[in-house]
This record gives sequence, structure tokens and C-alpha cells, in this order.
Amino acid sequence: MWQFDPEVWGTVSDWLMVAVTTLTAYYLYKTLKSQKEVQITQNKLFEIESVRFRESIKPDLKYKISENIITPQERENSRIYSIEVTNESFNTALEISVDHSEMEGVNRVAWAPQKQNHLKKDDGIYLLHFLIENFGSHHYIIFSMSYKDVSGTKYKQGVLLRIDSYGDEINPYLPEVLN
Repeated sequence: MWQFDPEVWGTVSDWLMVAVTTLTAYYLYKTLKSQKEVQITQNKLFEIESVRFRESIKPDLKYKISENIITPQERENSRIYSIEVTNESFNTALEISVDHSEMEGVNRVAWAPQKQNHLKKDDGIYLLHFLIENFGSHHYIIFSMSYKDVSGTKYKQGVLLRIDSYGDEINPYLPEVLN
């Protein structure tokens, strides 16, 4: 019969310590893996909440062609189109600026400087005026509005106004986030 040599094989307490250490390492691994999955889920929820918050404070600008189309006295074949910009949400659009690229036969007109560079729901309208030469032909007015929300997120929204013999139509694009 062979004999169990503790100096070669160790004692029962040595083997018990190895078993407990192995079991502890296994459960530590499972705990860390579970914490990693929870962290990934929390990051996704944070991203969803960030988008939800940004959408809840985003201004909603609407564009309308003014019914008061002016024909300048000195230019019979010209018209001045006014675009009325309103904010349909209770969230303020701050630091409004307009970028209009010059096109043949279309010029931006400023009768008086815009008194405000922000727009709230109850502020009224923000007016843009465009002089169109050679009114009988097809024209496009393309401009973009840049603005910020109350958290400082910058937006840019392009707008296309089509004017032709069939009438006029204004088409705003969805605002894009700049930062």
C-alpha cells in the first residue's frame, strides 16, 4: 500500500486553500464581467437620455413666405419676398445668424438691422427680405439659419425657397447639430 507523503503532495489544508482560491477567482471573474455589462448598458442609457434632453430643449423654427410681397417702384420687374421665421417651441433659439450665398438675380435686403438675435415662441417673427430681379423666370433662394439652444448646442438649418410661374414654395431642411 502506498503512503501519502505530505512533503510531496501537501496537506489537506493546502489543497483546501487551492480550492477556495480557485473558487474565489472564478466568482471574481463573473462579478467583473457582470459589472462590465452593467457599465455598457448604463453608457447606452446615458446616450439615450442625452439625445432625449437635447431634443427637449431644441428650438423648432418654422418658415413662411409673407403675404406682403412688395414691388419696388423703381424696378417694375422685381419683387421683394419676405420670409417670416417663428419659433414653434418654448425653447429659445439664441445667437441667430443668417448665411445667404449670393445668386444671380437674388439679393438679400436689410431695411433695418434685426433688433434681436434670439427667438422665443412669443417673440413674434424674425424677418428676412430678398430682392428678386427678373421676376418672371424661375428663382431659388437658398439660405441657412445658425442658432444655439440654451445648453449651447449649435444648429444649422438650410432653407430652399422656390419661386416660379407655378407659385412659390419654401422647404426647410432638418436642423443639423454642429458640435
